[in-house]
Amino acid sequence: MTVRWDVRPAYEIEQKIFAVNNYYGVEGTTSYEILSGRIPLLVSAPHAVKHRRAANTEPKEQDEYTGTIARLLNEITGCYAMHATCPDLDPNFYDDCAYKGGVRRIVEENDIKLVLDIHGATRWRAFNVDIGSCHGKSVQHNPELLDLLLEEFRNHGIANVVVDDTFPGCGQPTVTRYVSAILNRAALQLEINKKLRDPEKDPESFVVLVECLASYIRKVAGLIK
Repeated sequence: MTVRWDVRPAYEIEQKIFAVNNYYGVEGTTSYEILSGRIPLLVSAPHAVKHRRAANTEPKEQDEYTGTIARLLNEITGCYAMHATCPDLDPNFYDDCAYKGGVRRIVEENDIKLVLDIHGATRWRAFNVDIGSCHGKSVQHNPELLDLLLEEFRNHGIANVVVDDTFPGCGQPTVTRYVSAILNRAALQLEINKKLRDPEKDPESFVVLVECLASYIRKVAGLIK
């Protein structure tokens, strides 16, 4: 497969914005950044940098390139994007945190209809992508939102895509659960294998992943407006 566009900007985004200070970001800044969009869909990357849980003395590791993917999709499709910028309480484990306050604000102020919350899975996972839908509940009675995403993965040749397998998105206070249960908007959690989000080692797979998600966003935009 031939890479269809240059992945160097993705590497530059990751290094300049997220990898600063070994993924601690710039302390003292706001803990997240929001990028405005034109369509009522938000791509969220809460683990773009290291994050904290109260019981742990050391922060949990970042999900590399998830923040970069969110920024690329904002630029390519015009969706809204949001990502963490420095360590704070884990937004996928605590409801009372700054990041979820930002999610509420952007969703309510811009009438966001769908949130894609993207995370990273390690290489040894058997799946390429695990889509968390809270066993169908998080799409708010709109199963076509999930069906269309599965179709796009198939169309782009991304195999081993599972649904509600290891990470259903509702076993703890996740962003997906928060958006669907508290804000009453559709949401899907995407756990993406590192094999697909490593433009340095496998630029082809990274390009296909971004193009797949961009295609989904463009198509689903017509359903949610």
